[in-house]
Amino acid sequence: MTAILQDIGAILFVLALGYVAGKREAFTQDQAAGFNKLVLDFCLPAVLFVSIVKSTREELLSDGTLLYLSLGVLVGWYAVAFGVARLVFHRTSREAGVAGLSAAAPTVGFLGLAVLSPLYGGAAALSVAVMALVVNVVQVPLGMFFVASTGSKPGAAVVSAMKEPVVLAPLIAVLLVLAGIRVPEMLLPPLALIGHANSGLAVFAAGVVLSAHKATFDREVLWNAGVKMVLMPATMLAAALFFGVRGDNLQQIVLLSALPPAFTGAVVAGRFQTYVAPASSTLIVGALSFAAAAPFWIWLARIFGG
Repeated sequence: MTAILQDIGAILFVLALGYVAGKREAFTQDQAAGFNKLVLDFCLPAVLFVSIVKSTREELLSDGTLLYLSLGVLVGWYAVAFGVARLVFHRTSREAGVAGLSAAAPTVGFLGLAVLSPLYGGAAALSVAVMALVVNVVQVPLGMFFVASTGSKPGAAVVSAMKEPVVLAPLIAVLLVLAGIRVPEMLLPPLALIGHANSGLAVFAAGVVLSAHKATFDREVLWNAGVKMVLMPATMLAAALFFGVRGDNLQQIVLLSALPPAFTGAVVAGRFQTYVAPASSTLIVGALSFAAAAPFWIWLARIFGG
């Protein structure tokens, strides 16, 4: 529990720091846009590439049940969040693309091991790797498809999304791993170095961007946070039990699905200046809610899964 509170405190502190910096005009919105471009085009692609190419083909394919569960629950709720944003809240496809990321993409890359390692040790690495793969290779490209290619024909939209570094980097990494091609170790430290700036810069930039917008805690933000913190882990728990997942594995994937929204949603919103206030507000509500939600979901998974 201490590790969880520390991680949530770190997110809120850096977010507040960016917000205050924006309010005091230490950084302009144009500079914040530059931060978001740096994160989305350089830092995040580097992080995704390095984290994936360190895996092996056996690791990626070793637990088919976990992969199918992650795909079904995460992509399924992305589709639901997208549809609700379009049909209920009357958002454009571009806005709904960000709404899907805000509501259905857990911040596995930043918080996954930090939260699970103190509880489950090294055994949690596989669960984190598989779910991070689904977020970064499936959900993020889906979001970019709708956000970066509005108005294009489907074929052109796919090509446009594929050109984005945040989409291209993890796809190349997965293909290399599946092909059994190992990237020379000497090439990874430079990528890791730029990648280290990813999480802190992403949250700081979200705070700067939020400072120019009024934070909104309306029905839409509560719906997004409810999907992320309640409906997704509940669905994951039910689906995992149905497919016979028990013990620590069950607890791990339920807790991972309950993680706060990925920073990617707020970064994409800031980069393309769409859905900024709801995405940032969902991040705040999700981070605050996770401190209470995490112990509850661990307890519930232990009751049902032994």
